[in-house]
Amino acid sequence: MVINLKFDNSKKDKKKINVKVVATSIVAITLIGIVGISIGRFSGVNKLKTGPILDTVTSVQKTFNTGFVFLKDNLEELINYKKNAKTIDSLKKEKEELQKEVAELNNKLDEVESLESLKKSTSFIEEEYKAKSISAKVVGKNDGNWYKTFVIGAGSSDGVKKDSLAVNGSGLVGIVYEVSEHYSKAISLLDTKSSVSFKLLKDANAKGVITQSTNIESQEDYKKNGYLQGYMFDASYDVLPGDVVVTSGLGLYPEGIPVGEVDKVIDDKNKSLKYVVVKPYVDFKNIDNVTVVEPRNIG
Repeated sequence: MVINLKFDNSKKDKKKINVKVVATSIVAITLIGIVGISIGRFSGVNKLKTGPILDTVTSVQKTFNTGFVFLKDNLEELINYKKNAKTIDSLKKEKEELQKEVAELNNKLDEVESLESLKKSTSFIEEEYKAKSISAKVVGKNDGNWYKTFVIGAGSSDGVKKDSLAVNGSGLVGIVYEVSEHYSKAISLLDTKSSVSFKLLKDANAKGVITQSTNIESQEDYKKNGYLQGYMFDASYDVLPGDVVVTSGLGLYPEGIPVGEVDKVIDDKNKSLKYVVVKPYVDFKNIDNVTVVEPRNIG
């Protein structure tokens, strides 16, 4: 018995047709979905619920834009770095040059002020001594704040002699006690070895002596403040705070050189003395230049 088996080829064709249809449908649906997403994005309608996808795309886009801006800004800085560096170097050089100019101007100003001060100091000197005076710088001093002893940059080769006077634009500074060829040493009125006869400007008859070797109360406090001390020759002299004190002309110092103003008057009735505390005109913390005057011959 023969059995004829037949295969239905139509089913195979149907299977082939179904696969093609399915593939075509998938492509069509995908395209429709993309179009729908685009329409929903721009129209505000999002029926396909594409929010998460759009959010992801938007986030990536923002990150990309931020990165682009960062790179752009930093690229510009890198490009201009050399230019900015050159500008900074140029400004630094200009600043240094200006600082040098300011320093030079300050030095010139100090020199002018010193010259004016020394010029003024000659007005304190009697006419017969002006021709025997020289100007010199102070090149050294003692330790501490006050100029008690100092070195003058002029010596015997410049005409400086022992006992020569030292003055500046404010008044009497001190006296020379040692002279070498090119330098001289002097003591100021603050030194205990120094003394000078004075008179009151308001009354030439009221005379006394400036000396740091007094026995007045609180004398050390006055010394610490740079004040001068002394006493009147006569306790009956009328002396008041504010009275101007000048050299009297007795001894080595010519008459009329300013010394300072009376700050305090102290009566010592036990010793029948009238002490005076004098605030000097000279700034004994700052002495740059002096006029050195040849001493008078009183021998």
